[in-house]
Amino acid sequence: MDDELYVLDGQQRITSIARVFLNADPKNSYYFDLKEMSDKYDRYDPSWILKSRHVGHAPETKKKGRYLRADIVLDQTRADFYLPVYFEDSGDFPEFKEDRNAGRRVIAKIKSVFEAIRKYRVPVIVVERDSGVDSICRIFETVNNTGIKLTTFDLAIARFYSKGVNLREMWLSTQKKHKLLKDFDVDGERILQTLHIVVAVRDKDGKYIEPTRSNLLDLDSDKINREWESVSEALAKTYQWAQGQGARPKLENAKSTLPSHNILVSLAAIRNLKLRDGHADHPWRDPDFICRWYFSKVMQGGASQASNYWISQDFQALREYVEGGKPPTCLQVNLNTEILLSLKPADVRYKTLQNILAKTIHQDLFTGEIINSESILHDHHIFPSARKKDGLNQFTLDSICNRLPVLATSNWKSSDEDPNSYFKKMADSARTHGRLDGLTARMQNCLIPGDPKQAQWADSFSITRFEEFCRERAELIISRVRQIVGDSLQVNASSNNELMDDDDY
Repeated sequence: MDDELYVLDGQQRITSIARVFLNADPKNSYYFDLKEMSDKYDRYDPSWILKSRHVGHAPETKKKGRYLRADIVLDQTRADFYLPVYFEDSGDFPEFKEDRNAGRRVIAKIKSVFEAIRKYRVPVIVVERDSGVDSICRIFETVNNTGIKLTTFDLAIARFYSKGVNLREMWLSTQKKHKLLKDFDVDGERILQTLHIVVAVRDKDGKYIEPTRSNLLDLDSDKINREWESVSEALAKTYQWAQGQGARPKLENAKSTLPSHNILVSLAAIRNLKLRDGHADHPWRDPDFICRWYFSKVMQGGASQASNYWISQDFQALREYVEGGKPPTCLQVNLNTEILLSLKPADVRYKTLQNILAKTIHQDLFTGEIINSESILHDHHIFPSARKKDGLNQFTLDSICNRLPVLATSNWKSSDEDPNSYFKKMADSARTHGRLDGLTARMQNCLIPGDPKQAQWADSFSITRFEEFCRERAELIISRVRQIVGDSLQVNASSNNELMDDDDY
């Protein structure tokens, strides 16, 4: 009996090759256009190959031999027979009657193309049936390190499909049901991580609670089917909570401002366990404390330990808090004006500050309209990007001190106008209509320095005072951070200012 082999990677590529060169497509056949090849045999051109829909048997040639079915190419004898039949007898090349050598040269060139196809070899790595998951993962990592890297979820899809679990379809269905997960570009691995923790706790398997890749690929298929719906719901609710903390999903022309996916896995696992155990709908004993703990975690700079380790540690700490009342440690947050001025948009702390601003700014700067967690926001440059022409570089203009979340519907109205101009219009209008108190309160909420009631207030936003403005606003932002994390904030402490990309925490 022949061995039964499974293709774990490269399925689409191998399927495409088989459909074309084995005539294995159930609805279509593929043909080489010999006339096109005779004109362009020195280079590959898409017009060489045609797709022809067929019902029943597809003929080996069409159009007086001009179209040669692709699978015939693999049979040298048959291919060599059809080439002279077309080029010498079809009538499409009357010039070959006068110069037979010209026709022979074209046939020879096309034969060389077909020979190259016949000699093409598909590289394969055959993995023994009894190879462990870790060994297979290392192989995949090695062969994919120069291309598109396979994710853990990709591996899980292949692994569990043979066990009757179609993770791809389950994930697509979940994204349709919980659109927020798709909007935040959540990877299906997050559900598996959450599910693994839940299963490990239920099985009292505390030793293996860390959601490593090997643990995820060793999940029991029945438990995946049983827990998937409740876990995905818990995860979706946790991302909804993160949105309430100011995190914005990925939009058409903007990146997501979510600081961390990993912490949300820990929170989702706790939510799932408490829901399933019949406790109150909100699993976190004190939402205000959880908010402080969350922001103290994502405001950390510098290197971190492995993400799976932190997911496990955070879950254990949260579990002790929810079940026993012992609060997890709120990490110290080191922040000062110089740190704020030097943060880059890729830094997780920059994103966290974007969240804090979106969470605590309740009115649009320009219109005064209410901002809530579902509002579509843009990051407004208080001093416009066009000021690069005045010697300010893009990094300086993109400083968190020069950014402000505003409603998407009002951001465009300011265009490239300088703040001293549009703030003057706002102050003059408020003064005329007796609304200066309201404007002052809005500027304070938006962390705009100065007092609009003072006649010269708008003049303080001239381009010559840009650096002073950034420093003044940095102090206001630091005060706002203190409102969120409380005494965890250390303003004068030194800080490692290394960049930390998404998902380090």
